[in-house]
Amino acid sequence: MQPDQILTEADRCVKCGLCLPNCPTYRATLNEGDSPRGRIALIQALAAATLESPRLHRHLDRCLGCRACEESCPSGVRYGLLLDAAREIQRRQGRGLNRHLLELISRLPYSGVSAPLLALYRHSGLRRLVRRLGGKRLQRLDRLLPGRTGGGWQPDYRPPDQVLGRVGLFTGCVGRLADRPALDAAIRVLNRLGLEVVVPPGQGCCGALHQHNGMPGRALTLAAGNRRAFNGRELEAVLYLASGCGAQLHDYPGLGEPFDAPVMDISRFLCGRIRDREHRFRPLPRRVLLHTPCSQRNILREPDAAGPLLQQIPELDLCRLPDGIGCCGAAGSYLLTQPAMADRLRRRTLEAVAGEHVEILVTSNTGCALHLAAGLEMTGSPVRVMHPVELFEQQLESEAD
Repeated sequence: MQPDQILTEADRCVKCGLCLPNCPTYRATLNEGDSPRGRIALIQALAAATLESPRLHRHLDRCLGCRACEESCPSGVRYGLLLDAAREIQRRQGRGLNRHLLELISRLPYSGVSAPLLALYRHSGLRRLVRRLGGKRLQRLDRLLPGRTGGGWQPDYRPPDQVLGRVGLFTGCVGRLADRPALDAAIRVLNRLGLEVVVPPGQGCCGALHQHNGMPGRALTLAAGNRRAFNGRELEAVLYLASGCGAQLHDYPGLGEPFDAPVMDISRFLCGRIRDREHRFRPLPRRVLLHTPCSQRNILREPDAAGPLLQQIPELDLCRLPDGIGCCGAAGSYLLTQPAMADRLRRRTLEAVAGEHVEILVTSNTGCALHLAAGLEMTGSPVRVMHPVELFEQQLESEAD
């Protein structure tokens, strides 16, 4: 967005304050600069170059980008667009998450060396050293590392019997490492349904990290690469597991030519498929909490995408967090760049989880899962964090049962 476009969009905000109760950072600090309307005023000043202050940047940096404010805005202000535009200006001024770190995060999982490096770190004694002697930043990163990363990827996974359809699976960059058990479970379930699963080797990062850190040009390049990887393969759908990636993939039509096939949340896709066929499930007499990521609720507008799928499991007691809990604090790269506020917001979520007395927490966003699992481990909680598809596949009876 150009400065005049930013100012035009920002002028739609009438400063009514209806967004304030929905803003997690404003609720935490009660500082007007940490509210949506306060940040919009700061973005106006940034775009017009009428204010230069470190405090301006601190307030903008502390925004999660959860977009809960958009849900309650009577004027329909596109706050997410304003925030992305502001961060592009900040990057031109030399601020923002390090460009090389962003590229490392988005490229390393596709290199083939990330899984061996993580295995070496875990088993060489280096991890014990970091946990004992590393500073707070290193220890924080260590707690976010996934448990199992798996091996390589095949370009396609065919069902053992008749092929009834063909779908593409978007893995995501962090997902390739942190969500490997869920991705493997997704492939198994889809194969059970007679679907061939295509995992194009040419796919890459969805671009959300770049889009929301002031690098829209790089996000466009990644979007084009993913379209080339998935298009022309006669796919029924392109499926994603991480809602953060899904929100970005759904934005691709606004960035250029869309995918050939519809982009869908895997839980929603599976729910439609399962209804068409007879399947049996092992009962699970457990209390399970369904966490709804901000990207699922506020951007994709599918807050209950996984609920109908999990409710097919007999004896499962599915509950949800109380209304008003808000963002867990993960928010893409936020858990790394704003650790104090990220932890403060996570405590609120974990207190609500403890109050529900559950054994399993399911969430459909990679960052939320890593952030919440790290917090649960720190508190000594036995609650296990899973993707909805992992739990679904675990309870789906095999042909041999």
